[in-house]
Amino acid sequence: MQPPNRHSEPSLPADRTVWDVAICGGGLAGLLLARQLRREMPELSVVVVERLARPLPDACHKVGESSVELGCQYFERLGLRQYMLERQLPKMGLRFFPGGGDLPLHLRAEIGPCAEPIVSSYQLDRGRLESDLRGFLEADGATLIEGAQVGPIELGQDGALHRVSFTKDGGTQTLTSRWVVDATGRNALLRRQHKLTRSSRHTASSGWFRIAGRFDINVLVPASETEWHSRPLAQKRWLSTNHFMGDGYWVWVIPLATGNTSIGVVIHEDTHDYHEIAGLESTRAFIEKHEPHLAKALADAEVLDFLCLRNYSYSISQGWSKDRWALVGVAGAFVDPLFSPGNDFIALANCFTVEMLRADRAGEDLAERAGMLNMQYRALLHGSFELFRQAAPIYGHASAMSTKVFWNNFAYWSFTCQYYQQNLCRLKGDDQLRVGAIGRRFLELTSHVELLLHTWACMAPERPRPVFLQAPAFPSVLIDAHTTVATKMTLDETLAYMQRRLEQGLEIIGEIVLRIVQELGDERGKELLERVQFATWGVPVPRRRTQLESLPSIERRHRLPDLARDVERGLGPVRRHAAAALARDMLVSIAGG
Repeated sequence: MQPPNRHSEPSLPADRTVWDVAICGGGLAGLLLARQLRREMPELSVVVVERLARPLPDACHKVGESSVELGCQYFERLGLRQYMLERQLPKMGLRFFPGGGDLPLHLRAEIGPCAEPIVSSYQLDRGRLESDLRGFLEADGATLIEGAQVGPIELGQDGALHRVSFTKDGGTQTLTSRWVVDATGRNALLRRQHKLTRSSRHTASSGWFRIAGRFDINVLVPASETEWHSRPLAQKRWLSTNHFMGDGYWVWVIPLATGNTSIGVVIHEDTHDYHEIAGLESTRAFIEKHEPHLAKALADAEVLDFLCLRNYSYSISQGWSKDRWALVGVAGAFVDPLFSPGNDFIALANCFTVEMLRADRAGEDLAERAGMLNMQYRALLHGSFELFRQAAPIYGHASAMSTKVFWNNFAYWSFTCQYYQQNLCRLKGDDQLRVGAIGRRFLELTSHVELLLHTWACMAPERPRPVFLQAPAFPSVLIDAHTTVATKMTLDETLAYMQRRLEQGLEIIGEIVLRIVQELGDERGKELLERVQFATWGVPVPRRRTQLESLPSIERRHRLPDLARDVERGLGPVRRHAAAALARDMLVSIAGG
């Protein structure tokens, strides 16, 4: 699926003076929004003004090379599935190696998929993707102005049209539009102009570079380690987003369709100093210090480029306005590269923008619609920020990290992906309130889990074990949630589905807490539960469930509830302290079960 081989007009068409939508910025967010508008609202005229002109370099330096289910469902919604299969790489899920960077890779825990994903995701060469999207966009009938520097944007007052000025070839031109969308990336013209930036309370930074050629992490392990090399998907590990993790940091390894490989370091600044990754040599030195086996394998690689971002995470107070403007992509907000949510938030912000345009065309109250969408978007951002703010000690703790992956996958597939897939941003009134209540409870539970794992990792540090933990395991509730991501449902079906997943989530958290307190024993287990205020969570742990833990192993296994079996299959056997029985009694007394 090759894009048409043509370029945009060099300047504004002489026969048009007003556009329905002007998109300032032709990166991934702006290009995808323009494509969505041409496909879903073809009656609208769309112009994209972009600073960079083609040809774009392959493997260009942008965050967002790895994608996950929500964003990929959006790509497929825009008719890009065949393109992704032909011009990008299939992704073999997320794979994690937490803790023990000083150890050979086969002596560390591995958390990753045991089979090819049922719902597709992709590794993205951003230069190739954005260049190809420009060709598709021109064929779709949008106007693309390349090599044009936007600024300033003059917003119309009291219903007046907006004016966008830009310089091109040394001259200044102006266009007018009913709607203006800021997709200018971190330049964020409207966000800065209107002081909309808000802190995320997540302080992390990143330095990354590309190396020439494909890098297969299997080279880190001798062929004699046959068990490691025979694990599920072992020969396709290189197609995963691979994470080498330790206390307060992680290193990504991502393959690109053009044959090169992206290597990046993320640090939490409450644990590491930004200057450790502020340049190429310092970033490579950081990898050598914390992941020496990886550094040795990369020592002779040809480095193509380098970039760093300090304190990359931020939120916004407003992304949509009754005055017909919107912010999309990183011109709005940015969360974190872990779990690859960048394209998810592009999808959500673009769909919110299209909903505002629909409301405008239908003559609806834009103030009310913008207020609702802004509230929903901030809630989704807040939920994502919660995954990272306290995660620094979790990255070096294999048991806590595997538990985090289990819960985060469950909540993401059960609520966030369904929120997008079922177009729940369109809901109003009581229907929106019902969805919001479920979403708030998922967010509340996720905050509890993150605090629990943070506290556990700090209280009980551990050395990695050479174990493979399937994420997700077949069969399991996680597989069910994953496969349902691509399923269309009615509103009633969706609400029933989310409520059922929420109830399962309470049971899963009960299982997680039961595992942890049995490992810690009654005294330290009680200290942990008091520190996280477990008694206030509303998570039941029935005595009939804890009593199964005292049964002989075969009888216990046969009598375990399905969800308990799923958790154990995903996280491994329970490790019991000598005082595990006392810990179980203590837990039931606190949970009120």
